[in-house]
Amino acid sequence: MKICFITLGDIKSIATMKRAIGMANPLLSIGWEVAIIAQDSDENRKRIAMECSDAVQVHYYPEGTATAEVRIKTALVNEIGPDYIVFCSFSFRNRILKNKLKHKPVILIEHSELPSGIPDNKGLRKYAMLALEQWSVLYADGLLCASQYLCKTYTKKAAQLFRKQLPILYSPYAFNNDVVESPRVRYQELKEMYAGKTLLLYMGTLTRNYGLFSMLQAMEIICRERPDTTLLLLGRGRHQEEASAFVKEKGLSSQVQFLGYTPEEELSSYFAAADAFISPLNDTVQDWARCPSKIYMYIPFNKPVFTGNIGEPAEIFGRDGHYFDNQAPASLAALISRLASGELKPAPVDKAAHSWEKRAIDFTAWTNTHYASKALPIANL
Repeated sequence: MKICFITLGDIKSIATMKRAIGMANPLLSIGWEVAIIAQDSDENRKRIAMECSDAVQVHYYPEGTATAEVRIKTALVNEIGPDYIVFCSFSFRNRILKNKLKHKPVILIEHSELPSGIPDNKGLRKYAMLALEQWSVLYADGLLCASQYLCKTYTKKAAQLFRKQLPILYSPYAFNNDVVESPRVRYQELKEMYAGKTLLLYMGTLTRNYGLFSMLQAMEIICRERPDTTLLLLGRGRHQEEASAFVKEKGLSSQVQFLGYTPEEELSSYFAAADAFISPLNDTVQDWARCPSKIYMYIPFNKPVFTGNIGEPAEIFGRDGHYFDNQAPASLAALISRLASGELKPAPVDKAAHSWEKRAIDFTAWTNTHYASKALPIANL
């Protein structure tokens, strides 16, 4: 069987390629042929070269108008001739013209968030997102949902649109062994640089709704008693300048560092050097629906993860999780204080359950169950 992942944008700004590059090698290892359609950019080429075998067929398209990209993607699908297509997100730009196909593949759509539940999507944009969500149910032969909330939401949407039998797979993000096991090129340097410090790490977008100021306010609280605590912020975002001003005003420049975008090959060094990770979540539809991919990247490093008791973190860590209220910075400060005092241990997690290898096996079993005419005979599933 041949599978083709169709992705969107540059991975530095739009993370829709994560599933494609995560599942590519594991799918190859159990008998699939794998192709990826990706926008041509330096970072996309770098990430695919780093994480995917040469056996993965990669087809790059130039960034253009939505109409041009749809036309190119349709032509590439006809050239590749896959049995399965997986759209890593669905949009007016990330689709194909089904009536122009020369064969009939199984079309699957991945949902990793609920755009209509994002507060910033208002007015006409919100209605456009709702329309896309419903269209995906009618357009696809099956859905991959990265959160339990999305599974429930799309099961309900499918019933409302008279597609109650639409196959839906719960398939969260996962960690990539190639990233975990990559050479720790900066580890020793980081250990020496932050020797004697309690090192906290956040990786992601620097915006208010992702908990940026909750983390900064928690650092303001904890640094009164533990000035040896350091927070590293890996990423960029629209509230970064405002956050930098807050840090300067509160005298936290020695404790909070803005490191910007961090190359993939350096991540294992930072993750290994950190004492704990922070992944803020709010008790909102947006955060219940989205799958916080970074948490899965943190799991193999066996460090405490400070996050919210909702959605996928609650699924992963259960009662043993280290949770805080994103609206109450003091609750995060309390966790940091316990960490600095040596009182916290990582929550026990079955790492093997959260690898891309496991996702690939589960995906293959699911396709064999629901699309018998295109079943892949694999003995070791």
